[in-house]
Amino acid sequence: MPLLRLLVALASVALLASGWLLQHDAGQLFFDACPSLQQLSVPCPPWAGRQPVPEFMFIVCYVLAGLGAVFAAWPLVDGLLDRPPEAVLAEFIQRGRDLHERCRREGEDAVRPAIDEWTREVAQFLRRLGHKYVVAFGDYHGVELFASQYDTAVTREIRQRLARLTEFEARFRSASPAPD
Repeated sequence: MPLLRLLVALASVALLASGWLLQHDAGQLFFDACPSLQQLSVPCPPWAGRQPVPEFMFIVCYVLAGLGAVFAAWPLVDGLLDRPPEAVLAEFIQRGRDLHERCRREGEDAVRPAIDEWTREVAQFLRRLGHKYVVAFGDYHGVELFASQYDTAVTREIRQRLARLTEFEARFRSASPAPD
């Protein structure tokens, strides 16, 4: 993929240069496919003969160069936009705590769609970290919780998932270098 990005970046530079040349000297450029067709022993239709390059063609070159530059530079920009995993996990933990509270106040049935959405979003994020995190997020083996008389199956599941997320967050926090 890096080779492809390099080639696209080079093509973008070439398109940018072509667009600049077309913008400043398009009146003297013509497109003529007849010599190439004659080499193949194919008769030349009138529409393939000497035609001037359209005046707007430099804009097309600029647009294609811009799209290529975005494609080539996206990994650099994407790395800047990514937040550290522990920050994202902290947000998911807080949302889970809020859902747990809502579940106790409003009831499981009212909050169930929000819990399912939260679970999907967390699993989607964990896939980026690795499959083992997704599996551990759904596996409650070894998660010990203090019993509460107010817990239901749903609130217990939320608490177990929160315990796993807290473990993941602690793992990433201990792996991150301390800020200066």
